[in-house]
Amino acid sequence: MTIGRIPSIEGGIQPTIFDAKGDLLTATAADTPAIRTIGTNGHVLTADSTEATGMKWAAAAGGGKLLQVVYADYGTQTIVSSTSYTDTGGTISITPTLSTSKVLILVSLAAGLNRASSAGVAGQFRLLRGATEVWTTGSTNNDSLQLIAGAGSGGEQIWYGLIPINYLDSPATTSSITYKIQSRLQSTANSAIFVHQASSTKSNYLALEIGV
Repeated sequence: MTIGRIPSIEGGIQPTIFDAKGDLLTATAADTPAIRTIGTNGHVLTADSTEATGMKWAAAAGGGKLLQVVYADYGTQTIVSSTSYTDTGGTISITPTLSTSKVLILVSLAAGLNRASSAGVAGQFRLLRGATEVWTTGSTNNDSLQLIAGAGSGGEQIWYGLIPINYLDSPATTSSITYKIQSRLQSTANSAIFVHQASSTKSNYLALEIGV
């Protein structure tokens, strides 16, 4: 169906006020008509008292919405035998769609401890965004992960399991970012080592972008 111009009406709005597809009729004040031109694809009309017409086109708010989910896993055995933080092997990358978004990181880290002694040993973990530490268990025995288990037949300490690590980050970027977990030993005495992804047991990573 062809839509023609609306006939002019004496004292009314003239059709010539509309200049382009998508023009909206609005007003800047009483008895003062104005045109709001079409906005960017995907944007919505939003009230804004600072605008001359009292409205503007803007990106839809993403508050409280799950905008994307990224999953990764890693199953290659990695041994950490240092008191300095060392990569555990796996990473996960995400590119936020909005700079205001939060990123919820959920990790199930496969970790084990071997030590040629029945004495316990402590270890720490931290989460990095790129090269920046955003979360850590701490740096002392009091705030570290204490790995203490029953001794093996030779008196050695043996512990294996999945460690949950959860963190809500505010990266403030729309560029690709990569997260990873590092671990370290409080002491390397008695041949203590962390074993991650032993026997190809996978560590699992989830990155969820949350609109705010």
